[in-house]
Parts: sequence; C-alpha cells; structure tokens
Amino acid sequence: MLFGSGSSLSSLVTALGSTARFVRSATKRTEHRVRRTAIARPLSTGGFLGASMTTWISTSPSMLPRTWWMWTLNFGASQIYGYAGGVLATQVVRRVSGALGLRLEIAEDHRERARWLGAAALISISAYSWVRGVLRQREISHLVQEQPKNLATHVVGTAGGLLASLGVLVSVRGVIATAHMYRALLRPYLPARVVAVLSLLLTTATVAVLAERILRGRVLEQMIERAEAANRLISPDVPRPTSPLRSGSPESSETWESLGAPGRKIVSAGPTREAIAATIGAEAAGSGTADSGTAGTEAIEPIRVYAGKSSSRSLEETVQAVLAELDRTGAWDRDVLVLFTGTGTGWLQEWSLSAIEFLTGGNCATASLQYSVYPSGLSYLLDRRSPPRAGNQLFGAVRRRLDAMPEGSRPRLFVAGESLGSFGGNAAFRDIPDLLSSVDGAVWTGTPSFTPLWREIVSRSRPGAPAIAPIIDHGRHIRVVTRPRDLHRNYFGGLYETWQHPRVVYAQHPSDPVVWWRPSLLWEEPAWLRQRFGHDVTTAMRWFPWITFWQIAADMPLSIKVTGGHGHSYHEEMVPIWAAVLGQDAPEADSAAQRSRHLAIVKAIRQINPRV
Repeated sequence: MLFGSGSSLSSLVTALGSTARFVRSATKRTEHRVRRTAIARPLSTGGFLGASMTTWISTSPSMLPRTWWMWTLNFGASQIYGYAGGVLATQVVRRVSGALGLRLEIAEDHRERARWLGAAALISISAYSWVRGVLRQREISHLVQEQPKNLATHVVGTAGGLLASLGVLVSVRGVIATAHMYRALLRPYLPARVVAVLSLLLTTATVAVLAERILRGRVLEQMIERAEAANRLISPDVPRPTSPLRSGSPESSETWESLGAPGRKIVSAGPTREAIAATIGAEAAGSGTADSGTAGTEAIEPIRVYAGKSSSRSLEETVQAVLAELDRTGAWDRDVLVLFTGTGTGWLQEWSLSAIEFLTGGNCATASLQYSVYPSGLSYLLDRRSPPRAGNQLFGAVRRRLDAMPEGSRPRLFVAGESLGSFGGNAAFRDIPDLLSSVDGAVWTGTPSFTPLWREIVSRSRPGAPAIAPIIDHGRHIRVVTRPRDLHRNYFGGLYETWQHPRVVYAQHPSDPVVWWRPSLLWEEPAWLRQRFGHDVTTAMRWFPWITFWQIAADMPLSIKVTGGHGHSYHEEMVPIWAAVLGQDAPEADSAAQRSRHLAIVKAIRQINPRV
C-alpha cells in the first residue's frame, strides 16, 4: 500500500489544502505591495530630478571621443547614481522637515502652471546639455586627431543609456518586491524583528544566487572561455619563424603551439638583419653575434625569446624556460638585453621591440613570458598578483645570471613594460634607488597610477611641477614624457640638468585613461584635473563624484585604438624615447640628421608591421 491508513491520507490532504490556502492568502496580501514596488509604481520626484541633473553632468567631456556604448554606460551609470541620490535626499528632507514641523506645498491653482514650467525647464536644460556634450565630443576628436563620430552615435548611446537605467530601476524594485514577499510569508509565524532580519538575509541570498548564475556562471565564464580560445588560435597570417634566434622556431625548445597567440605574433614579427641594414645604412652581417654594440657598423639578426603560459608548468618553470632560450640563442653575448613584462594576455608593444632592434643594429635580445591569457582588465580583477610575480621573478633570475658573469662581458640590461606590464615590471624593484642601481635603463609606458614606484615619483616631485609630468631630482635619471620634446625639456619648456645613466622614462599621454583612472575618483578630485594641464585633453573637463569615475572607466577599453601619440597608443614616440634611454645622444649640429634617422626607422616599422 502507498499509505499506511486512511487517516494518514486524510491528514496529508488536509495539510496540502492548508498550505495551498496559505499561499493564496500570502499572494493576495503581497500582490499590491509587489505592484507598488515594482514597475507600476510611479517614479520618485526627487529621484527623477536627481537622475536629470546627473544626466546633464554625464554629457560633460572626458578624455576620448565616445562610441555609442560609451554614451550608454555614462548615461546609465549617472542616472542610476542620480536617482538613488535623489530618493535618499527626499527621505532626508522629509524626516528633517517632519521633525521641525515644516511643510511646503504649492497652491492648488498654481500646480498646473508649476508642472508646465518644470517640464519646460527640464526639457530645455536637457536639450542644451546634450547639444553641448555633442559639440564637446567634436572638440575632443580634434584634440586626439580622430574623425568626429556621427550624430547617430550620440542618439543611439543616449537611448541605450535610458534603457539601461530603466532596467536597473526595474531590477532594484524587483529586489524590494522580493523582500516584501518574504516578510509577508514569515510575518504570521515569527516576531517582527526576526522577520525583518530573516527577510533581509533571504533577499540577499536570492540576489547573490542570481548574480552568481548570471554574472559568474554565464558572463564571466564566457569571457574566460573566449580568452582561452583566443590564446589557442593559430592564425595562418602569423607564420612560424625559421630563424634559430626566435622562440618557437624548429630549433627552439619552446614549441610553436605553446607560445600562445600573443607570443606567436611577437616572435614572428620584427625586422630582419637585411631590413635593419637597409634602414640604418649598415652592412648585413652573418647570423652570428656582432662585435660592435651600437648601430651604424654592421647589422645582425636580433633575438626574440618568449615562453607561453602552460597549465603543466609553474611560473618559476616558465622563467627557467626563458633562461634556457636565452642560453640557446646566445643572448648573453649581445650588447643589449631587454626584459619586457607583458599585459594580461602576454601582449608586447611592437613599436618598442622594433625600435630597440633598429637602434641597436640588431645587436640585442628581448625576452618576455606569458603569465595570463586574460585581457588586462579581467586579469587585474581575477589575479592581480601574477603581473608583479612575473616581473619580479623574471628580472631576479636574469639579474642573478648576469651578476655571475665577468663584468666586462655582460650585456647592458634594460627593463620595459606597458600598461599592466608596467605595473608588473615595476614590482621587481623596492624603490627608485633600487631601480637605478639594478638596470642600465628602463622605459615604462602607460603606467597605471596605482603602481607603487609611480606613487613614489609623484610624492618626490618638485613643487610646482604638473601632476601629469612630475619632475624628480631635476631629471638627472628619471623623466616623465608626455610627448617626445619632454625628453630634453620639462613640460613647461624648462631645461633639465644633465641626463645621467641609467636613464628611466615614464611615457604617458595626458589623454591616457589607463594612467589616470583609479578608484578614488569616486570621491576625490585628482590633482591633474584641478590643474587642467594636458595638450590633448579639453580644458572643459571637470570632476564630479561618481560620474568622472565611470567616464574615465568607459574611455579605457578603446583607448589603445586611438591615433598614436594619444590615449593608450604609444607608437612613433617610442623610437626617440628608446634612443635617449640607450644613450644615443646627438650633438646639436647633428639633431636634424638624427631626426631623419628616426623617421626612417618609423617608416620601416610601419612597412614591416602594417597593423601597428
């Protein structure tokens, strides 16, 4: 028998009936609450005014021209912030006025006129701020040498922002409705205080589960899967190198597949000794190492060493793989050895790599490794310890090997990195004196403001120096470069003291959002915005709590795609920067000839690597 007795069956039926009646009753009690707290509830007047004001502010300019989705993010985030702030302000005003016995009302015969005047004012101000914002976008486009976006970009972005903020509002009201439902279900059985606490916990758990499944279970996992798939992709447009002086070649201990997509691009690109010889006016030597340490005598084949990330070996083992490749290629016999710390995916800036190879006549070796397969933003969120570990361990291993060599036979050691790679590469040094005592030079481009060494430079900057280009120790060793002319004169045109070795350059554009973004933008106005310096940043840019944080965050993803010399695109200027750090100074009488040589190198890099 399915049940032991008729009484058991009767009890079960009774219990199920009671449960059904309770659920129906709870549903009826909460139906009007859900309707009021969800979509059907009118907008808060204070919230609407707050969202309107922050929307006006969100049209203000930032660093780079906005695409439609950048407009959407700015509008959406600003309206959410403004609506929440308006609702909170309304509650505070009501409580304070209630406590003081104050009451403000508009006379019945004036309410209609007040509504029309308010609507006209909102529409007029909104239209004015939007048009002004579009015109500011055109100004920014000219400053960074970009083609202005068409009107449809701004219209679509505005509509997208409205829809995004509406979606968030509906979601928040759905959470509130869920909390009311839990309270209604628990109120008949528990004390009021327990109901409040328990309903809060249940609502939090519900939101956490949904967020986990949607954000982590779908969005984040898809991003990770795409990054891993992109790293495995072997493009037919990227040929495997045949030179034994490249990792991934038939003679290399690092297989072509193991390098990852960024590594394969790095070792397959760059100039040959013939291209170097034709560009710098030298003769092409054989494939062995050269005796001369400078460009202008004979050109040789440069060395590129790279080791990819693998689940079968640790970071320490990857570092040892780089050392093995340096041994195999004879990199210790070259005049210049440069250690690069890559971005999140392991990407390196080809402009820097090629500039070094042309300037040294190929008498150089560059080395790097891959510590992650994720884009820099995702890598910073998921594993921000890996970049510093990679930069520290690779430098430490190479430095120990060099210290074990006879002093007269060591290559000159330089370090470099861009963006998250600069953050990781800087981590190899305790402070500025440690950096200057450990290397022969360094080039850091697009360094994030949260990098410890950069913070030390800012703290030691000369009073009165601009925040975008600090001056430390009168430029004897370290110079902050916003454009090539800053190599020899400070941002205001004043002379530095004599540039001594080792030389370190921090290259950063005023319009580079990667450099200037930081969490404190939420609540604190940075010095660089107060000063309003920057040749490629509009002086109309202002700081607003919360809004500026999202504006600059929205500028970051596409900052690497703007015209070279602006945003996060460090291109042609890398040639004179590396020439200065390598010590290739020219007398004043030969400055024109040196510029011609640098222009020839820039042209050659573009011909060899059309995509850069």
